[in-house]
Amino acid sequence: MSQPRRVLITGCSSGIGRALAQTLSERGLHVIATARNPAALEPLDAAQKLALDVTSKDSVAAAVATAGDIDVLVNNAGIGLWGPLEGASLDQVHRLFDTNVYGPLRMLRAVLPRMRQRRSGTIIQISSVAGRVSGPLVGIYAASKQALEACSEALRIELAPFNIGVAIVEIGAVESAFPKNRESAGLSGYDEVTERFTRRLMAARTAPATSDEVARVIADIVQAETVKLRYMATADAERLIAERHAQSDEQWERALLDG
Repeated sequence: MSQPRRVLITGCSSGIGRALAQTLSERGLHVIATARNPAALEPLDAAQKLALDVTSKDSVAAAVATAGDIDVLVNNAGIGLWGPLEGASLDQVHRLFDTNVYGPLRMLRAVLPRMRQRRSGTIIQISSVAGRVSGPLVGIYAASKQALEACSEALRIELAPFNIGVAIVEIGAVESAFPKNRESAGLSGYDEVTERFTRRLMAARTAPATSDEVARVIADIVQAETVKLRYMATADAERLIAERHAQSDEQWERALLDG
């Protein structure tokens, strides 16, 4: 009898990561749930629960060594940043990229040597609508997700000869702690802009998906024999990306400025 697939998920303390760890465990997979604070993982029914800070090379190395061979890596850990570009401090930008871009790269460097040696594995990169559509107040966050997607596109081709799949999962509005936990970047003079586009964003979140719903979509990808490059895990992700790419740059700008 074959052993269940071993899945390491980053960022399992709450939201989608936590829901995915629970869903995959219920489906019989060997889940390695990780979080910066391992105490947050105690209620989870996962095979392994490990401390992992994706911004620390030493923490990544220790967690991967303890986890053992990994069949599927889900790079889920991420943070947000909301506010005008000019208002974001360089420290905020660094923290964002350290988690959203360098974090996945640290994880890849840790798990890929064994995957390449075995000539099997799957990498799942959790992205966002912002990975393909930027906009006011999310410029830095979108930049981090677009960087992640660009890396993933290249990685998929580079790893194909080793029989390792790479998939990007783009997510829209979700009922989770992520919006509450993101940092804010304010700046005097942008109050009207910030209020206007914050109001528009909240109005657009009419039917956000639940973390459990998104987790089930990602779980199906984890269990797939082969993966395609991109998946849209929420209905609004598909709609928003399609709307943006159906517009010229001028039409898109005008819709935002006049809306």
